[in-house]
Amino acid sequence: MLPLLIACLPLANAFVTQSVLQKSSTGARPQHQIPLQGIDADEWESDFDDFDDSNDDVLKLSDVLQSRGADDLSACRSRQLSLGRDFVLSDFVGNMGFDEVTDWEYYYENEDDENDRKVVQPNPFDSATPRRTRSSSGSVIRLFRGELVGPLGGSLSAQGYDRRVLIKEFSGDMAMELARNELFAIAKLQSNLLRNEQSAQDGDWYRAASSRSVMERQDNNNVARLMHLLRDSPFVGILGECNLAEIDDMDPNEFYRAMSVKPPKPSAIWIIYEYPGMASVANYAQPAELRRQAIPPKKGFFGAVDPPPLPKFEQRANYVVKGILKGALEAMALQHDVGLVHRSIGRSSILLSSKAMDKREASSPYTTFLSQLHIKMADFGFAGLLEASADDPEFCTRARTFGLSFAKGERSIAVANFAIAEDMHALGFVAVGLLLSSLAEIKSVNDPVPATDEDTLQRLLGDIFDKDIAQFREYVEAEEVWANLVELLDRNDSAGWKVLETLFMARERAAKFKDSELILTARGLLSSPFFE
Repeated sequence: MLPLLIACLPLANAFVTQSVLQKSSTGARPQHQIPLQGIDADEWESDFDDFDDSNDDVLKLSDVLQSRGADDLSACRSRQLSLGRDFVLSDFVGNMGFDEVTDWEYYYENEDDENDRKVVQPNPFDSATPRRTRSSSGSVIRLFRGELVGPLGGSLSAQGYDRRVLIKEFSGDMAMELARNELFAIAKLQSNLLRNEQSAQDGDWYRAASSRSVMERQDNNNVARLMHLLRDSPFVGILGECNLAEIDDMDPNEFYRAMSVKPPKPSAIWIIYEYPGMASVANYAQPAELRRQAIPPKKGFFGAVDPPPLPKFEQRANYVVKGILKGALEAMALQHDVGLVHRSIGRSSILLSSKAMDKREASSPYTTFLSQLHIKMADFGFAGLLEASADDPEFCTRARTFGLSFAKGERSIAVANFAIAEDMHALGFVAVGLLLSSLAEIKSVNDPVPATDEDTLQRLLGDIFDKDIAQFREYVEAEEVWANLVELLDRNDSAGWKVLETLFMARERAAKFKDSELILTARGLLSSPFFE
């Protein structure tokens, strides 16, 4: 049964059409679409194929890994690092939570047939009939910065790797579910990185991590190898967990004096990640002039010196399009390639990192060299297997609004395609928001810029312009601050607008080709002239 909104609305009832989850944090989406690339269904293999161990009384390592839900060749879910011996905390970064975003559809109900519903479009300017509502979870995750020390830290330093780490503390039932999903998804992504590492395939990494107390040196070498592979990965990798049982005897006052926050609860989970920096698309998505003025002035011989002028628009646009957007698209496509769906792509889940030690370089308004940018996807707390998407009743409800009828637990190509399309749709709104904000040309910090938050863009594209990208283009063209952006998106026969439309309309396309025998991916977009 669809959940009903019981409210005093004189013209219509309402029901949920879509409920998505997005991360929030606090702390110290022309007329022609680009065809999506297809993968033959025969090449799509399940990661849960039954295995037969009837000829062997000994449980194989591969059976153990499969019983954990996914391959974990990097052993990130088995490696327990010790606070004090393997890493130390540097500072408290902030808190994380998520917003639950609900889209509503209004309808008249037939008194003679309760299943006969006439959908109506409410006035988009009437606050009594919202198309979208948002509720916040509050803080469920705490973030700390740390550093690897001891033999592990020394081994990494000797090989030129960054010893800094990011620690996420998950506490409470809701957070524990996020932690399980995050470990599952990233273990699968890291296993894909290690597909050519014979020692990992043979189970040596798993054995060393599980017996770290007696195989520490071998496990440290494996961590160093993992750090090397993560340098080029489009996701934030996990090194291991921390056994908080080892610090039960810690003085709470000592922890508070050092971190200025309460110590962790005994039931909490600490997951230790590579350090990608803290800059995300959410930080970058504002006019370059605003970010330039936010840089503290440097002192010169004669006093404060004004920041230098910004790079030219073409240079900054190249960085945003070919660096950030293309990198995010590649990151999402990789997740789909390995059979995962992210489910909560937003501006905060796309990190602007760098291979350099100073991770802040990538988000500077002066940085335009693509070699300094490394896009990493983060926050896999709501991720899961593509093929298992229909296990979620809300997913089936959302699909029904596009004419797709999925049974709970159904495994089909249509299910996978719609799950992929939801990620693409979400990335589409990240893309348009980033373009409209970061490439808005203002002359001073007081110049007005139209709102570019996701809710506003959803209302414009979905309600006011009824998903018509041509009308949306006219809206953008009418604003002087976006004149250069419109010219950029118009190039090569409106290649930029076509990319955005393909992302926005991915769910409609998945519904249109529901009987297709192809797995749709976003990789076809990477060959668009917009990115070349």
